[in-house]
Amino acid sequence: MNERSDSQPAAETSAASSPAKRRQGLAIAHGVASGLKLVGWFAALLFVLFWCSGITVIQPGEVGLVLRLGRLQGQSPADQVKQPGLLLAWPYPIDEVLRVPVKQEREIRIEDLAPAGIETQKSSHSNGYALSGDQNLVQAQLTAKYRITDPVAYQLHQSDPERTIRDVVTSAAAQTICRWDIDSVLRLQRAEGDVTEDLASTVRRLAQERLDELRCGAQLTTLEFREIQPPDDVADAFRAVQSERIAIETKKREAEGVAARMVPEAEAERNTLVQDATRHATDLRTRAEEEVALLSRLHSEYSRNPHLVWNRLHLETVEQTMRQAGSFRFVDPGTRLILTPAGLAAPDSDATSEDSAP
Repeated sequence: MNERSDSQPAAETSAASSPAKRRQGLAIAHGVASGLKLVGWFAALLFVLFWCSGITVIQPGEVGLVLRLGRLQGQSPADQVKQPGLLLAWPYPIDEVLRVPVKQEREIRIEDLAPAGIETQKSSHSNGYALSGDQNLVQAQLTAKYRITDPVAYQLHQSDPERTIRDVVTSAAAQTICRWDIDSVLRLQRAEGDVTEDLASTVRRLAQERLDELRCGAQLTTLEFREIQPPDDVADAFRAVQSERIAIETKKREAEGVAARMVPEAEAERNTLVQDATRHATDLRTRAEEEVALLSRLHSEYSRNPHLVWNRLHLETVEQTMRQAGSFRFVDPGTRLILTPAGLAAPDSDATSEDSAP
């Protein structure tokens, strides 16, 4: 009897716990099903997002390039370069979309020819520098601006396009500076005959030719020297030389100014002397010609009547002499005269004399 009484409560307990276990199992199964359903939705969402990740928006001022398994898509340049707008592509890593800013002007600061930082600056051997054509050291800092003209060449033909542009511009600057003298380099221009050549323009032209040879796909728009000067090690000596050159140029300009002022004066004086000499020569020639003509006429008259001409010349000579004399005195023939500075001395004999005025 006791055994029956003990087994009856146990049966009742197991019968009561069976519905609870079933409910618990159903709850677990429902939870697992909900979780699997949520995972399925999440996987489906990831799947959709994965396939939609290939959709790319190309902004204005940009173009797109599509690489499918590393190979550029498109048969012609027009097909290879995708214009701004919505671009449909396979998701990565099947397709890779490269956006290239072709309208943006990029800037590169070039300091390979400039002094090193303060912590590393010890001498010109550890700094960047260039050598001019007259064996002078110079250091420079440049700024280059460029635009992308060929996005395919820019992105695919060069592993580091900006580094290539920097190296090419540095090489062109060093090559140009080594052909110029230091004064022209510091002035950033030089005169070749009637043509004035600009240093920045020359460097940009030389660098652009090299970039075209390398198919870099970039066009240099602006190149300027932000700073150019001799190294600090020789700056004092260079300034001393420049001061002497300036002094020489100053003296030269002063001498040219004096010459410019004195040469016109000398030329004017020369012209005056030449004119006076010419006028005097003309006067002498005219008088000589008149005298020659007079003597010619007189000789003709003398040839026809010499006695008459002789008497007339004698009388004219005596008359001219009497006009020129201030006073004169008549003496008898054979009278001895003594001439003194005060006038004519009295005769030795008691000859009579007569004074008269002309």
